Amino acid sequence: MDKKKLTREEALRRWNASKELKRKMSEKLERLVRESCKGRDDNGTVSVEVW
Repeated sequence: MDKKKLTREEALRRWNASKELKRKMSEKLERLVRESCKGRDDNGTVSVEVW
């Protein structure tokens, strides 16, 4: 592994990229859970909490 130091900008870019990826995956997981639970619940409301 390369041992050079990260610049502040590069570290922030990586941090923001990982946060964006996590947000997209959380939304995808939430949609998947809502779709899979749609047939079980009569009124159509499903509470989903993604950590």
